Amino acid sequence: MAKSAPGTAGLPLLGDKSYEFYKNPVKFLMKRMADNKSRVFLTRFLNKPTVFVGSNKVVHELLNEHSDKLELGYKQFMEEIYGENILFTDGDFSTGLRDALSELFTVDAIKTYQSDIDRIVKNAIKDILTGAPVCIYMLFKKLAIEICLSLFLGLDFSQSDASLVTDLTVTHWHGIISVPVAVKIPMMNETTYSKALDAKRKLLEVINERRKEKCHQFPQHVERLPNFSDVLVNNHLLLFTSALIPKALSSILTSFMIEIGSEVGNQNMLLEDPDLLERYLLEVVRLYPPFLGGRRIIREEVICGGFRFPAGHALLYMTYAAHRDPDVFDQPDAFMPERWSQHNKNDQDKLFTLGAGPRQCIGEQLVWTIIKTVINELLRGYTVKLLPDQDLAYKWLPVSRPKGNVLVTFQGRNSNSLSRSLYPDTVDKPKGEYL
Repeated sequence: MAKSAPGTAGLPLLGDKSYEFYKNPVKFLMKRMADNKSRVFLTRFLNKPTVFVGSNKVVHELLNEHSDKLELGYKQFMEEIYGENILFTDGDFSTGLRDALSELFTVDAIKTYQSDIDRIVKNAIKDILTGAPVCIYMLFKKLAIEICLSLFLGLDFSQSDASLVTDLTVTHWHGIISVPVAVKIPMMNETTYSKALDAKRKLLEVINERRKEKCHQFPQHVERLPNFSDVLVNNHLLLFTSALIPKALSSILTSFMIEIGSEVGNQNMLLEDPDLLERYLLEVVRLYPPFLGGRRIIREEVICGGFRFPAGHALLYMTYAAHRDPDVFDQPDAFMPERWSQHNKNDQDKLFTLGAGPRQCIGEQLVWTIIKTVINELLRGYTVKLLPDQDLAYKWLPVSRPKGNVLVTFQGRNSNSLSRSLYPDTVDKPKGEYL
């Protein structure tokens, strides 16, 4: 007989655990799972009874077999920032959007993007400065934004207006991670959310201009999708060019380079052996998923993994915990790429980095294509060395990345020349935001 998840939802407002979770999500998860002696537990989060799921088996079953009973849990928080798009729809409308958009991300379609991806990546990293410390996350954040804005809108980063668009995407992103209250008070600064809405308006103006100019193929591909109104076209181009995708890319690339940065000898092997590179990437996204988890609203009661999930409750599937479930992964906290050629060689479906099941990210193959292109191009041109004695502790929200400025050096494989740092004359944190 199915049982309720252990724990309690507590009283409205007074029993809410959102602050505790956001303060240290991993500590929160570990403590609750230990206290409840279960990787599935109930608490109150965002003032709603919420079941947290850190069991790999239960997450897999929920996302693959019960997705029709779950609604996406982001609409009330993010729809105003992004507008109606595939992230916030359910039912037949969602299926129609997914079927149409999937045409843009087939294997054949990605092959047509490959030359653009190669060109953009080569241009972006050809001038990497050798010999001096570089903040690896800052480098990849800048690179990922350039790739997405160039690929999806055809922006030319040799022109100044491209950097203005980049600033808008950062401001827009801050609205996602701020309290959704759009308030402007005379004589006082705008809220982060209000600024994000202004950035959204300006980004949509840029998108409209790029569409009118018909200077790049991708917007035209979206325009030709069946039953896509102008609003839907703009909203999806906004989604593809927002900071959401670059954040995931820069998170994964940063974690990868940190793991290989102290093992210079392995870098040649990774360059020569695509299967080894694949195993390293699988292990990176297992240990360091860019997003801690995902949220759903339970529309119909679900019986899963011996638990009863009541209708009306929220559900948080915790990718971080599911990827470190000892029932699936031996020595779950250890970085062991060899596991993917041994006892976990057929367990790729137990990774939920970009979702799973019917709502899995439609652009997953494009994401891996971009990541592998960046890695191969970097390793062909440079040896990456992680500076010793650094704090490699991670923060997990809004995306996983090192808490501090983890520094590496790039040494050109065909050059011994030294040059200036990415931060001229200093290795301190640069001015401005780079979350």
